[in-house]
Amino acid sequence: MDKQQIVKSIEFLSQYVSIPFLYTVQYYFYKRFLEFKVKVEKFIICMLFFSIISFYVSKFQFGVLSKIVIDLIWLFIICFLCKGDFIIKLYAVTIENTVQVLISMAFFIVDFKVFPMTHNTNMSFNEHMIISAINVIFSDFARIILLFIFLKIICNLLSLKEKKIDLYESLSLLIPCLSVYSLANIFYFIQVIKINNKEYYLAYLFPRIYYVLPCVSFALMISILITAYIFEKMLKGKEETQKNMLMQQQFNLQCNYSKNVEGFYKEIRSVMHDMNNHLNCLKSLAINNNIEEIKGYIDSIGQAMNRLDFKIKTGNPVSDAVINEKYNIAKAEGIKFTCDFIMPKKTLIEPMDLCIILSNALDNSIEACKRIQNTSVDRKILIKSYIRGIYLIIEISNTYMYKIQYVEDKIITQKLDKLNHGIGICNIEAAVKKYNGIIDILQEKDMFVVNLMLKIK
Repeated sequence: MDKQQIVKSIEFLSQYVSIPFLYTVQYYFYKRFLEFKVKVEKFIICMLFFSIISFYVSKFQFGVLSKIVIDLIWLFIICFLCKGDFIIKLYAVTIENTVQVLISMAFFIVDFKVFPMTHNTNMSFNEHMIISAINVIFSDFARIILLFIFLKIICNLLSLKEKKIDLYESLSLLIPCLSVYSLANIFYFIQVIKINNKEYYLAYLFPRIYYVLPCVSFALMISILITAYIFEKMLKGKEETQKNMLMQQQFNLQCNYSKNVEGFYKEIRSVMHDMNNHLNCLKSLAINNNIEEIKGYIDSIGQAMNRLDFKIKTGNPVSDAVINEKYNIAKAEGIKFTCDFIMPKKTLIEPMDLCIILSNALDNSIEACKRIQNTSVDRKILIKSYIRGIYLIIEISNTYMYKIQYVEDKIITQKLDKLNHGIGICNIEAAVKKYNGIIDILQEKDMFVVNLMLKIK
């Protein structure tokens, strides 16, 4: 084995000393940022497989093309190992590889200027080999430490686990990182220029560039961090907007409920106030022996008393108030309303959550029926429930003449004002989730059906 082969062997072995530490950093990052869906043993097996594949791919020496192929293989492995949306996985892989390239670019000044100064012309060949191995190992570990620090900051800035992010939001996070990734890789792989079959190193042609390159590399890394920080703030702002809209809706529901109760007791006070007058009138009719008029008067009083009672009785005061209010609205709109709903008086479900579920679902049903212009269509709403063990099953269905529209697996509102409408289903889902329940939405022929299962005991 000649000296050149010995040099290459030592450089190769020195580089692979740091590989286990690099994979440890990567495991930490992907576990925290995405979360694994497999055990650590499978991760180790995949890393060994990736090391072998990347070694053979890099031997072809296709430059940036080989790097892209290796990164695509790594993306495929991460998609297999980790949870989450594909674009978020792509972002995680892109940001990790981009930072590795930027850190390597920052170390060009060390590789081309500092490390050559550690060698002395009077050194023996063995001494040169030892110094070279130490330089490579030191450089690799320094890069891994910087990579770990950066990825840890990203994890602290950006928390995307179990968050629903639409396509446009994901792209706004991914595209700036992809741009930096492309520029960094292009610059990284033009370090050697071939002219007339001769190789020229860019570092020796334009040495001044490499003095400012660390600043440029770290500036680009900081820009990635700023983008992540702004994106996280945007998500929090979106969540706050949704919370405010939910609180506003809850406030409106509470106001409506209070108005209904106030109107109910107002009618009771009115009847009680007139009761003495009614009794005096009945006495007068009885003295005059006006039996028929007494019967008619008693019937009119009975009708007045009936208005004070709920038409629909479910066994629970909250569901009584909500369902009867929606029944009256549907009746005024000419919508057939059928109720076979039962609800225990005492359940785990808080009154406000029950009000949110029933109000939103029935409001959506009434709104869907009101949009039907065809008079030949039988507009109807059906609400029913039954108890199975510790669960309450609720089914709310209504006539529906339009095709359900989805965006990112979410039903979108048919109303023009998308911002202030369309949160009803989201509010129902949030309330159902509190009680370890599930929600199933489907369309059967001309009927829109919402099935809910809630833990009530």
